Amino acid sequence: MKKLLNILLILIYSFNYSYSQNFNAGAILGLSTTQVSGDNLAGFHKAGLLLGGFVNRDLNSEMNIQIEMTFIQKGSVNQKREKFPDIANINLNYLEVPLIIKLKQSSILQIDLGIQIAALINGYYSDLYGELENQIKFNKLDLGALIGISYYLNPKVILNTRLSNSIIPIAEHQSGQSYYFNKGKYNTGINFSLQYQL
Repeated sequence: MKKLLNILLILIYSFNYSYSQNFNAGAILGLSTTQVSGDNLAGFHKAGLLLGGFVNRDLNSEMNIQIEMTFIQKGSVNQKREKFPDIANINLNYLEVPLIIKLKQSSILQIDLGIQIAALINGYYSDLYGELENQIKFNKLDLGALIGISYYLNPKVILNTRLSNSIIPIAEHQSGQSYYFNKGKYNTGINFSLQYQL
């Protein structure tokens, strides 16, 4: 995680130093809804906090680039416990850094395309009685792709909706097996956030 923080600080410093006249910053507050592909559960039942900040600048009149740094909660919740009593909930806290190209569609609408890397702060399985021990470990890094829409309520306040999915597994399957492109468990999320540009 220290390496990720150092990389982000260098990127922000270089970004700001080179283009300080066109540099913008802001805050992010929102809700993450997630599921974990490969856990035999379906549905975005895990709700979590999304909190952080961003820096951006225009590349030209049609697009800009944005770097974010957020704390985000992901995972899954077993809402079919009567049918699948042995499947545990997954609880994941990440420090996430999305790098986004924002394509301007109009003065109030943008399409977001990007990648994100996340460092795992902590992750564990749980059931009705609390945290479970002796479970498969989660990978320390999560690499994913994202697509989203940003809608400007006014020049300072932006409403953002985003779909993201892991590119590499966050953990192995319980059995340890892999199937062609399905190498394990993957995060999938739909996020809703309010962004305030300073």
